[in-house]
Amino acid sequence: MTTDLTVVSASRYLVSFLERCGVDRAYCVPGESYLPVLDAFLDSGIDLITCYHESAAGFMAVADGRFTGRPGVCLVSRGPGATNAAIALHTAEQDGVPMVLFVGQVPRGHLRRGAFQEIDYAQMFGGICKWVAEVSDPARLPEVLARAMRTATEPTTGPVVVVLPEDMLAESISAPIPRETGRTMSAPALEGVRQTADLLAKAKRPLILAGGALAGPLDGSDDADRGRDALRRVAEALDVPVVVTFRRHDLFPNRHRLFAGEVGLFNPAEQLEAFAAADVVLAIGTRLGDLQTHGYTFPHSPWSDAVLIHVHPDAHVIGVNHHPTLGLACPPAAFLEALVSHLPSAPLDRRDWTERLATIREPLGRWTARTADDGVVFGNVIAALRDHMPPDAIVATDAGSSAASIYRYFPFEPPQRLLATVTGCMGFGIPGAVAFALRAGTRRVVALLGDGGFLMSSHELAHAVVRRLPIIFILANNFSLGSIRRDQERLFPGRVSATALVPPDFELFARAHNCDFLRVEQEEQVGPALQQAFAHLHGPILLEVRTSLSAILP
Repeated sequence: MTTDLTVVSASRYLVSFLERCGVDRAYCVPGESYLPVLDAFLDSGIDLITCYHESAAGFMAVADGRFTGRPGVCLVSRGPGATNAAIALHTAEQDGVPMVLFVGQVPRGHLRRGAFQEIDYAQMFGGICKWVAEVSDPARLPEVLARAMRTATEPTTGPVVVVLPEDMLAESISAPIPRETGRTMSAPALEGVRQTADLLAKAKRPLILAGGALAGPLDGSDDADRGRDALRRVAEALDVPVVVTFRRHDLFPNRHRLFAGEVGLFNPAEQLEAFAAADVVLAIGTRLGDLQTHGYTFPHSPWSDAVLIHVHPDAHVIGVNHHPTLGLACPPAAFLEALVSHLPSAPLDRRDWTERLATIREPLGRWTARTADDGVVFGNVIAALRDHMPPDAIVATDAGSSAASIYRYFPFEPPQRLLATVTGCMGFGIPGAVAFALRAGTRRVVALLGDGGFLMSSHELAHAVVRRLPIIFILANNFSLGSIRRDQERLFPGRVSATALVPPDFELFARAHNCDFLRVEQEEQVGPALQQAFAHLHGPILLEVRTSLSAILP
């Protein structure tokens, strides 16, 4: 549906288009190359948040897209601004998050002449984006915007870049503004559902490998828990164990008897051997990349020893690295819902199989309290979080050893959510937590950060203070890039190079931002500090934990 024709500037059309598509928040670092768009935002209802660095603005757009299921919107200037935002585009691509990045560009008469700050963005971003478009003719703007929003949200969801020459933005356009953009729908093939039901019902050692396309948004819509609910119903109806892919722990209750753990970076040999014993694997909602398959070893690439059923919304994903026995391109949640009605009323007795996997997984998630001479063992903090974390909390993580413990030792239970980047980029934690908290309402957001990741985007802490967002930032400070130092010690024992950090006084840093602060230096302070942090509801609080470096080294 469309409105009547209207004559406005291209910049005002752009902002009106975003509003009609349901965009209510956008992130930016202002630049001269798109000043008309910034002016147009003043007459809109969109909450435009000015960030201190383009990488953080992009990260916030990624987090917003992850939370809402709609494209997160980011605006940056040409050249340096666009290159700074590249890390967020890469994150959106790796994580499969809908995002649209608008880039101001040099005037059209200067294009392809090596002008000041000019970049050919199709060449620059072509390998990490679903589509890159440059709008030279304002009459083409409606077409490009509609395609951009659709492309970002069509399977596989991901980033799109729209390039806007600055002189084009001031020109007039006469065009209808659409009320909404629809999505292409597909339905599970009935024959594929029946075959899957039959294969799973007859399997002696079936396994479900659940991936991120099952996650859904966190906006309270009907789709928010649809994939998780259907996954649990199928697993329980067939008595099939569930393995989640890398950093997708919140897809299935971690204390459930059918939870078999995660396929990630550090699976022990015994667990991988057990996974390899599966005779039927339903891989659903995952692209089956290296992190989702432990380096293409489970399922084995290109042909698995088990019968492999691969279900993903994007047909182009199926068969890329693994050639399935049965491939189905359809929405994963809808597929599982259809599968429920075709399952047998009495599943096979698989107690030996389910108990074997549970016996392996259970000790992997059990934390044994430890102490160290050089600081607090951060695993003790994660263990203590179990007693304080609200049942609907949202956990946002940065990269590195500060987050590693929560993936293994914290038992996520619905409706708790883990929002971590699959790409493992440093600097996401603070901007991601801010964007999540802006959407979370009364749900508590807890951010886990290392000192290295914190310092990459520490300036964005100001947003949490200004907006009085009750985020708990837990900072693991071991004065080192711990994950890199760990691998350095493993490969080059005793030869430390470039991994030591000299961070600031984080208390002074927090106070300078009017952010409340706590510091933990001894194990007995952990519990009381967490209790105090969770009782703090009027704005953010930074909890610095002076953590042990020796505890994470080989």
